[in-house]
Amino acid sequence: MQFGEVIARKSLGASELSVTLITMTMPVSSLTSIWWARLLVGRSQTKFLLFFGVIAYLALMSGIFLKTFEHLLTIHIAYFLINALIITSDNRILQQHIPPARTGRLFGLASGSRTAMVALVSLLAGWYMDVSAGGFRHVYFAAAIAGLFALTRIASIPTGYVAGADPQPINRKLFLGPLEKVFLLLKRRRDFLRFEAAFMLYGIAFMISLPVIPLYLVDDLHLSYSQIGIARGTVPQMVMILFIPLLGRLFDRTTPHRMAVIVFFLLSFFPLLLLYAGQVEGTMRMFMISIAFGFFGAVMSGVMVLWSLSSLRFAGSEDSGVYHSVHVAATGVRGMFAPLLGYLVMTSFGKTTALLTSSTLWILASLMMIIMRKWDVYRGENRSLRASESPGNSA
Repeated sequence: MQFGEVIARKSLGASELSVTLITMTMPVSSLTSIWWARLLVGRSQTKFLLFFGVIAYLALMSGIFLKTFEHLLTIHIAYFLINALIITSDNRILQQHIPPARTGRLFGLASGSRTAMVALVSLLAGWYMDVSAGGFRHVYFAAAIAGLFALTRIASIPTGYVAGADPQPINRKLFLGPLEKVFLLLKRRRDFLRFEAAFMLYGIAFMISLPVIPLYLVDDLHLSYSQIGIARGTVPQMVMILFIPLLGRLFDRTTPHRMAVIVFFLLSFFPLLLLYAGQVEGTMRMFMISIAFGFFGAVMSGVMVLWSLSSLRFAGSEDSGVYHSVHVAATGVRGMFAPLLGYLVMTSFGKTTALLTSSTLWILASLMMIIMRKWDVYRGENRSLRASESPGNSA
């Protein structure tokens, strides 16, 4: 699925706008997580997973006949809509079957295993698509088979009733309720609202770069599938295996604001490294691209930790799921316009300007995070966000 934008451009001759639409499918679809979660409350998720999952993976399997961009876009929409359900189901399984004291350790082991597999598969898939005519069709079919196997294993794990969580009737309130909870939370916790505002600016910068980077790699740097697989898949994933545990420990010793300031600022160097790679030739170019994506993998490890754990700090003894739904909703909101903004900047002023725009916004997001925390202090709405201190203490 990581090759979607590259396949669209390299094998199907998709336009720049079409590539942008492909990059929007994942973030916009993630917005549905808050409704999937609501639908699953108090219910067994097995039937939901099997019914909707089979539809998604049959769509993915149809990639064996892939010839048009419209077909590719349909595949990605179906996959990411149901992926939002699967991610939500994973969290319920962890909550109901894994003791809290072991959740972090198991999450780390699973993340390491998954990351290593992504690195290996990206390498092999890139190589296969280079040596086999129309190989991308076979890759989609293979992905569907692997996905169906995983789906049946996940669906076989029983989940059931949680105390105080009654099934919601499927009506108007089921769809409006999650949004109401989000707005009520942000109104009550202004410190969390300000944190999310700075996080939103980071996300806008990230999504501006989404359509630009694959087009830059294909059109400007003329990389093959295997080279792109190494650069975007293997290198950053291998680096993340090393850095996620380290940055997880750093998170345990600091606060979400301080960590965000550092990682957002460091991300601003990633577009600069990519642009420098375009100024060199031959082996040095591929070396610099690998350095750029390796650096990206290291810094994004910090973003992943923030994404997964910062809501726990803000929630304290409250339900962290409600807090985390704000992350999900914000991803969908910016996914509806930020990639299009990147497309407009790219087509109007060029890819260099678009990448520099992302770099600038990441610097501003870092500064904004500092300002938001100082505003918390000024308004007397600052709470301790350290793991070792009570949620009610001031900091």
